[in-house]
Amino acid sequence: MVTGKASFLDSTTVEVAAGDDRLTISAETIVINTGSVPVIPDIRGLRQSEYMVTSTDLLHTKELPRHLAVIGGGYLGLEFAAMYRQFGSEVTVLEAFPKFLGREDDDVAEVVVGILRDQGIALVTDAKVTEVRDDSAHALVHYEVDGRPRTLEADKILVATGRAPAIQGLGLDRAGIRTTDRGAIKVDEHLRTSRPHIYAIGDVNGGPQFTYISLDDYRIVADRLLGDGTRSTTDRRAVPHTMFITPPFSTVGLTETAARERGHNVRITKKPVAQITAMPRARIMGDARGLIKFVIDADTDRILGAALISIDSQEVINLVAFAMRHDVPAGELGNSIYSHPSTTEGFNELLGTVPRVRLPSSTVKLDND
Repeated sequence: MVTGKASFLDSTTVEVAAGDDRLTISAETIVINTGSVPVIPDIRGLRQSEYMVTSTDLLHTKELPRHLAVIGGGYLGLEFAAMYRQFGSEVTVLEAFPKFLGREDDDVAEVVVGILRDQGIALVTDAKVTEVRDDSAHALVHYEVDGRPRTLEADKILVATGRAPAIQGLGLDRAGIRTTDRGAIKVDEHLRTSRPHIYAIGDVNGGPQFTYISLDDYRIVADRLLGDGTRSTTDRRAVPHTMFITPPFSTVGLTETAARERGHNVRITKKPVAQITAMPRARIMGDARGLIKFVIDADTDRILGAALISIDSQEVINLVAFAMRHDVPAGELGNSIYSHPSTTEGFNELLGTVPRVRLPSSTVKLDND
């Protein structure tokens, strides 16, 4: 373990610099895992603003901003918006696209947006930020909506417009390592670079930017070095995602829109959490907001995708993903026995296939009076 800044001298040697110290290290196998860095858009005055922060900066700040402006309405931007609103900040999110969560089904996105707005977060779409100017107490964020200029005051501006692979200064050309058009290190399904003895894992290889994907990358490399070498990125199916707002929003697989576009005979089952009688945990926890939606192939009863906006969704989505990876029918998931009270009980109501009981006409009514 050596702490410092490394760069390639050739395909088997790196130099590590720490202050004036230099250390040369050679190895038969090299793994690059330098992660990613925030992308700062080219907005006049933004880089120079003393009020601009990244997500890393906000994690270490000790003072609560009175008004937090967030540029970018993706997962990162909305998570920090929800977090700081709960801390007590006023929060405004400026999204350049016509709607938030544009890749999700409209019914799902509307529930998430409604929860955030009910929390008191100002969500602005079609917002083009044109300039940031500092004064003695705060920053003025100038933006346009439908061509009409607007301005808001903020004492912190979070830039949440994406992250780029951290390859600056690595000297990849000296090692003969190729990159993609988007600046990521190019890898194959076994995470080998253009130099087969050099691997790139995590955000730096341009894959999904999640910690657990980086962990799975490690498993693939470990299997190449220590196992039979059969594990690869092509093994990944039904990778779940969670936006950590309150309640959390978790998804896996296809949306309804995507499933229909791919030609599936789609069956939808969904309910607002407050209406799922068989799932009392949300009411016990005092938060019955949200929606649970399953996208199912009507011909095979296989789950194609799911969206869970509810208490415990960050845990429950893993069970759904597991069922999808192993082709467990939706009915099997719906007819299983779950502990009580738990969020998974909701599957009994949404996915269960127990027939409804029809009472005979000659029923007897019991009256306590």
